[in-house]
Amino acid sequence: MEQFFKITGIVADIFLTVALILAIIKYKRFTKNEKWYIYYTIFVFFIEIIMFFKIEGSTEFLYPVYIAGEFFLMTGIFIKKLNLSKYYFILTIVLSLIVLSLGKILPEYENDYSKAFSNLIIVCLIAFSLIQEIKNFSKKNNFLFLDGMFFLYYTVSIFIFIFQQQLISLHTDSFFIFWIINNLLVAILYFTILYTYLKLKK
Repeated sequence: MEQFFKITGIVADIFLTVALILAIIKYKRFTKNEKWYIYYTIFVFFIEIIMFFKIEGSTEFLYPVYIAGEFFLMTGIFIKKLNLSKYYFILTIVLSLIVLSLGKILPEYENDYSKAFSNLIIVCLIAFSLIQEIKNFSKKNNFLFLDGMFFLYYTVSIFIFIFQQQLISLHTDSFFIFWIINNLLVAILYFTILYTYLKLKK
């Protein structure tokens, strides 16, 4: 089980790397708002690189940085997509900074709660965006399927991170099965990003 867990993680990283290369090659084909997907890809890529090589001293600060950065970029994608007021960026920046600093202010605070809370906001924002996109289905939207995959991934992630503490007490095989499911979802998400970038045309 542990070996399969590692394999699924490596496959996901390969998809992400290829997606990033495609994003760089096709950068000019993205609209101003769509470039937020590239920013997300770059951010996640560097997080995955640090985790892959297990750079010394990175684990303590990396998790809250990942949560805050992911939250800011994901909300940024859909704030832009929904043409919301720029004032929403102020709110999302403030919330990102709160997520980033809560662990330092409250030493006993579990970052998993921030992860679940941030994912809940992301899911609500994606759901609202998807409703609008479906209403305007006649308009060409290369990112509709990817947005749907984001919705699925972050919805499932909420439950995974809520029950993370309970997972620790499970049998080793059961623990890895749960995280293999997460890795598979990540791999599918990164492949969807890759596929979306691949089919993007002028």
